[in-house]
Amino acid sequence: MSEIDQAFIHAYAPEAAGTAPTIPFAPTTAVEKIPEPHFRVQDVQNDALANSVAAQPEPLSRHIGSAIDDSRGERRPLSSFASQGPSQSFRPVFEVDAFRWPEITEHLIIGQHELFMPVVQQLLIASEEGRSMAGIAGVQSGVGSTTVQICLGRLLAAMGKTVALVDGNFSSRTLGRQLGLEFEAGWEQALAGQLPLAECMVQTTEDDGIALLPLAGHNASAVDLLSGIQTSVTAGVLRYHYDVVLFDLGAAAAEPQHSAARCMLEHCRIDASIFVADATAGEPAALESVDRLMSLFGATCLGLIGNQSGIAS
Repeated sequence: MSEIDQAFIHAYAPEAAGTAPTIPFAPTTAVEKIPEPHFRVQDVQNDALANSVAAQPEPLSRHIGSAIDDSRGERRPLSSFASQGPSQSFRPVFEVDAFRWPEITEHLIIGQHELFMPVVQQLLIASEEGRSMAGIAGVQSGVGSTTVQICLGRLLAAMGKTVALVDGNFSSRTLGRQLGLEFEAGWEQALAGQLPLAECMVQTTEDDGIALLPLAGHNASAVDLLSGIQTSVTAGVLRYHYDVVLFDLGAAAAEPQHSAARCMLEHCRIDASIFVADATAGEPAALESVDRLMSLFGATCLGLIGNQSGIAS
């Protein structure tokens, strides 16, 4: 039996015993604040954060910060990097020296490590239970779902886990560009059956445990792409080869991203989810978005991250 066959079978194996924890959101009929977040990201600009950054133990800073290099130049097309030869095990074809992580993620990881760890622990528990496909969904646009995805991925990798970061935000398709790369081919080509999955992914030569599956930015219909059999096949390969797969689902409460998120939930079998919200917002639109996300993700939801830092996704 081929490795792809094994991955496909693994993707459709019966779920592990037990169900995902739910969070006690109740439908709201009056204007009130968004439910108290399970995890809170504080303002990274205040003095307390500056002190916590300075006081952070060196090993974490050294391990996480090693991929940062502010001296790197402009974005380069992915094709300018040397491709790797075929391998008996799955491995992304393209490699770069290091991802150019957004500076805000460095501040959050080092300065608010303790606040992120409960989220990381929830993802580790879910992964051990066989629920390794996790979606990060924003209650609204600009609340920081991409930033949270990157932070969680880097922390999981620092703990020795292999992580795939998937750009599932078909409304923006910017994850790769935020990391300083341009892609001529991305997940769209794998979904359309035009390229093998390995030729659409990139990892670092440092082999730090993180691989990236970007969107190249082509204006193809997300629902049409995600409704094919290749969605399940590629998701099965990711599930088989990575400890945790994190999908950036963008503002999944609003169309057309809501329809794309529904397809990924169904065909990629996303079995864990985390919501990201502006913790200071309490307008009816935000509350309706929470209800809509809960209706979509239901029992897969691990909790809500309340973002007070004003970071954009």
